[in-house]
Amino acid sequence: MFIGMSRVSLANEFPLTITDDLNREVTILKQPERIISMAPANTEILFALGLGEKVVGISNVCNYPSQTKEKEKIGDYDNPNLEKIIQLEPDLILASHGNPIELINQLEEF
Repeated sequence: MFIGMSRVSLANEFPLTITDDLNREVTILKQPERIISMAPANTEILFALGLGEKVVGISNVCNYPSQTKEKEKIGDYDNPNLEKIIQLEPDLILASHGNPIELINQLEEF
């Protein structure tokens, strides 16, 4: 599942349907427990919202807040390690408009 954080509204009720950055409706069936963030801004927002414990992987360029040092690195912003991502078994991957569309298409396949 791919969603851009800029269009996510917070809610405590699931299922939650949102419109992602690719203008698609995406339904999140349950509260995500294992999140990968592929962009620094998304990572910072997740930690600011108190969701840092649910973050299981981040891109190499994510370095704030300091707790990100403890998180698994999944590779570069535009060239992540897909095997590592699959190994981490995320139920939500947050990317941004800056991630290559080819990458997003690959991530949607698993």
